[in-house]
Amino acid sequence: MTTRCAWAEKSPQLLIYHDLEWGVPVRDERQLFENLSLEIFQAGLAWQLILKYREALRHAFEDFEPERLALITPAKLQSLHQDKRIIRNQQKIDAVIENARVLSSLHELGWTLSATLWQRVNDMPLDHHLRSNDHLETEFFVAELAQTLRQLGFKRIGPKTCYALLQASGIVNDHLADCYRHDEITQAIS
Repeated sequence: MTTRCAWAEKSPQLLIYHDLEWGVPVRDERQLFENLSLEIFQAGLAWQLILKYREALRHAFEDFEPERLALITPAKLQSLHQDKRIIRNQQKIDAVIENARVLSSLHELGWTLSATLWQRVNDMPLDHHLRSNDHLETEFFVAELAQTLRQLGFKRIGPKTCYALLQASGIVNDHLADCYRHDEITQAIS
């Protein structure tokens, strides 16, 4: 029997996400922006709900292409606020659009989200070697990262959202040490 992180066994969608995506190192700018946006939508909600709406969110938000999303018209933004296919939290929708604008502007200056996130771990995934009963205090750099992103203009960014982004994007490998994905991911980057 394959051992996984306990949260992955709660539903088939979570199992697939855990086995194929969560914790796999991501450097692609578009994918990192999608991960950030989904973490913003997730705040206060179950991740399973985000997975349920993910395809609709991708469609509604221009596949999370920051440069395309930054050009969204006020009319399109209003239609997003009313779109029953997605999570209709106006503050979260507005934050994702504003973050796309910020990121697009930063791209013009040569700044990347990928480089900023990966430099926090010296370009190598941080591995906590967690056990099932471990309680993890998020690292001090997460608060610093959230502050940096907010100073750059990103919205709805806090330490919990940043840490979840780092976990989802494999910048931090927080698969439990006895989860089969922990070693697979560690060996893939060695």
